[in-house]
Amino acid sequence: MSEVVAYSRFRWFVLLVQCMATSSSVVVMIAPASLIGVLARDLGVSVGVATGSLMGSFNLVMALSSLVGGAVCDRYGVIKAYAGSLLLLGTPFLALPWVGHSFACVVALRLIQGLGVGCILSSVVVIATSWFPPEQRGIVTGFQGMSSTLGLAVGFMAAPAALASTGTWQGALALLSVGCLVALVLVLAMLAGPGPAVAPCTAEEFEDGAFSRACRQPVTWLVVAIMFSFAWVYAAFNDLTPGYLAIAPPVGIGLGPQLGGKLMMMVQFAAMTGSVTSGYVIEKVFRGSTRPVIMIGYLLFGAATLSLVFPIVHTRMPGLAGCLVAAGFFEAWVIPGALAFYSVHYPAHIAGRLAGLSFGIGGFGGTLGVIVGAFALHHTGNYHVSIFIVGAAALTGLVLAAGLRAPASPLCELMPALGEGDDQGSGGDAGGIAVPIKAE
Repeated sequence: MSEVVAYSRFRWFVLLVQCMATSSSVVVMIAPASLIGVLARDLGVSVGVATGSLMGSFNLVMALSSLVGGAVCDRYGVIKAYAGSLLLLGTPFLALPWVGHSFACVVALRLIQGLGVGCILSSVVVIATSWFPPEQRGIVTGFQGMSSTLGLAVGFMAAPAALASTGTWQGALALLSVGCLVALVLVLAMLAGPGPAVAPCTAEEFEDGAFSRACRQPVTWLVVAIMFSFAWVYAAFNDLTPGYLAIAPPVGIGLGPQLGGKLMMMVQFAAMTGSVTSGYVIEKVFRGSTRPVIMIGYLLFGAATLSLVFPIVHTRMPGLAGCLVAAGFFEAWVIPGALAFYSVHYPAHIAGRLAGLSFGIGGFGGTLGVIVGAFALHHTGNYHVSIFIVGAAALTGLVLAAGLRAPASPLCELMPALGEGDDQGSGGDAGGIAVPIKAE
């Protein structure tokens, strides 16, 4: 039998809220990095201590909160999860003008902010499965990736400007909380609209065993491994490439920080474009199949990244800029593809927990990627081995993605009935309003 699920046009406003919440959370995450020198001097600690305590601890708590945040989204819905998360993210920055002169207090506030990220990261699959028909879910995950990259760009640019405007780093970061407040207003506005096509699960549904059955599917852990590999290449590429571009030979290629920064900004804008494009490629070109999109993303990102070590590329600006743009563009295809796989092939009421599992475990891949790359740099005296390691991690992701197949059997009646070994969407034309969902 089949039932008709109606998808309201209000879903596009929900997508706007998701994009605003995601961008705001990334601004909060990255903004202190641009002010770390001023911040460290004012608090009386070294730059290394400030970076590890304020950025490293945030990332660790963020990964742990993702494991819990998905469950919160599944059980209580996006509105409650977003409202709590945005308060956790924005309020500590607002408190900095009063308590931001104590290093211990600032670290504590950053830990609180890290708790607020998990729900927002995990929510993308919940929104895709609850608000959008299957053929539009890749577009949703693509916009989430674009919003993350936009948040990085805004955070890097806005923090120095806010410092110049306010005169103190505490005032600058407090000013940057405005994004969280705007996002919170938009979240509250969701209360006036219709609910999702698939309502948040009840206590009985939350405990129905579907998540446990999903965790027994090998493909579930394959997607987690793909996310781990992506976090590795993403963090290592974005942390190590600026130094490779800026530092003089033989360590780097000696373009200087200003030109290197401009090239990395091009990478960020290319990644935003790639994130949005990936969703349309999944749905329009490959008709819901995520495997080829992830594989193409890893393959072309890896090729573009490895090319950076060859003089024929890095001694010619058009070639260097082209390879950097290609790396940013195709790197951004991976995570929307992985999350779209969850949103199409798994039940809506466990989507958040699955995304949280992937972001939580994957987050440690990013930490490991930076540590291994930095270790190679320290022992070799140049970035070449570090770049080769990033390429190897991309190749690993490509091999993992080649094995991506739909779960062998439906996990519950809301999961699309798909043939074994077929990585395809559920099919059917929703017309943006309603689709039939096959039930057992």
